[in-house]
Amino acid sequence: MIKTAIIEDSQALTSVYKTFLKDSEFDVSVFSSTLSDINRLVRENYFKLIVCPCFPKFQTGSQIAQTIKSDPKLFNAVFVVCTSMKQENVKSEWELRDIDAILLKPFDQQRLIQTLVKAYHSRPHLDRKMPIALVIDDSKAVRNTLSSYLEELNFDVKTAGDGMQGLNLASEYHPDLILVDVEMPVMDGFEFCRNLSKDPEIKHIPAIVVSGTIDEVQFRKGFKAGAIDFLEKPVSQHALAAIVESVAIREKTSSSGTTVILTQDNTLCAILRKTLNFLNSSIQVCSTLDELETCLCVSIPDIIILDLSDKEDKLNICMHVRENLKSDSPVIIAIADETDTDIMFQCFRYGATEFIIKPFGRDEVKARIENHIKLKKLQDELVQKNRILESLAYKDKLTGLMNRRYFDKALKDQISKAETNGTSLSFLMIDLDNFKLINDQYGHDIGDMVLKEIAAIIIDNVSSNAIPCRYGGEEFCIIYPETSLVEAIKNSEKIKRFCSGKTISAHKIHQTISGGISSYPETSRPETLVADADVCLYKAKASGKNKIIANLEAI
Repeated sequence: MIKTAIIEDSQALTSVYKTFLKDSEFDVSVFSSTLSDINRLVRENYFKLIVCPCFPKFQTGSQIAQTIKSDPKLFNAVFVVCTSMKQENVKSEWELRDIDAILLKPFDQQRLIQTLVKAYHSRPHLDRKMPIALVIDDSKAVRNTLSSYLEELNFDVKTAGDGMQGLNLASEYHPDLILVDVEMPVMDGFEFCRNLSKDPEIKHIPAIVVSGTIDEVQFRKGFKAGAIDFLEKPVSQHALAAIVESVAIREKTSSSGTTVILTQDNTLCAILRKTLNFLNSSIQVCSTLDELETCLCVSIPDIIILDLSDKEDKLNICMHVRENLKSDSPVIIAIADETDTDIMFQCFRYGATEFIIKPFGRDEVKARIENHIKLKKLQDELVQKNRILESLAYKDKLTGLMNRRYFDKALKDQISKAETNGTSLSFLMIDLDNFKLINDQYGHDIGDMVLKEIAAIIIDNVSSNAIPCRYGGEEFCIIYPETSLVEAIKNSEKIKRFCSGKTISAHKIHQTISGGISSYPETSRPETLVADADVCLYKAKASGKNKIIANLEAI
């Protein structure tokens, strides 16, 4: 089963997801887009696939992706964004690098499952503890020998006796490497490679042809069929290890993303397709700018190639495409004639990443694209590291709640929103009762366990739009945007009740909490929200603890 998180604020759409994915290979858990629910998703951190609306209610898409992907265990989770073509472009809400696929609304059950299956299985290696190799040969002895060599190289090996069986296994297992014999019954090695190249789900898998005789004719047939290299029989373990290492290096410099080409030149298109084979990416060709714009509304390409040769408004096309993307992430390569060299630097200023003049050598284009891919990978790694650093800066390591530093920023932002929009803003300050006795009697390890359990209760029971934080020590707090005092008291009492009813550790500790509530504009001014809640907390402590008190007299 594929552990799947559905982020959705609409109960109607939540029911649709649950109904459509019932009895499927997707094990679904549902979360809202609130900060507390997203933190709960991160705390569970075993999800492989995440579906999120393009425009969540309580946070932006980029905020949700940042929170989730800052956790190293979730960084490789597949992100599917659900949107409608009638809505604003997804790029205004999301960083392009965060999206793996787009689910267009309205959708039926079949299209939902097809989209999720394709998105997940496009990166099957994420779930593997070791790479898979597929050996296809009609000789059992050869299969056994190659299998033993590959197992020494830490591959999980699957075998097939003919090309047809090999295609079926390739579709089932999505191996990382295929070794295929040339001469076989049913389907020979070259025909296998041609059929492999036709299937978009498995065409990216590197296929190595194994043959007793390798000459120029074999080379031409093999490369034309889609093979990436050759091994001559009898195969030595050293030769196999060298070619596996070579394939691994190619894979490190390649991409499994998408490339979009804007051109009406069929010859150029064919040359580019051959040149871009090393990318292992899907290639889509658009003949008009309108067609390209439609494509960009529903897919997130890694590379865009613009053939400007026959275009009059060359610079504006570069600028228009970059503005339509609303991101610097995709590589935009402009191709033009020798007569257009004077606009090269202007193209860079108008949004192009690279400029190539016709006629060009395939090796030159390949080298330039490889450099941009390496740079993009470095940028993605930097983004990931920055996300982790930001997460560490704003998240409390022990409890998983947002920390005091985040609280100070969030409270300031929410006060500004409340004043601007004329809405209510409530605030709860929480303190654990007699917590010092827990540390003294049972030790700090048990004390930490109590803090984590109370934090978990807060996360699981806080109202949908609330922002729970660890204030410091044994103090927690909750910001309630657009929430009246009465509503905040109701939710706070619920949390208090669950805390006192929870048995913690083998010592069966019942940890109670006390709280003080303030609310703007009902009981407090914006600048006194925290101080007023603190006064109410002191009263709750002084009057017997395990209480939530608000300054109702101020109303």
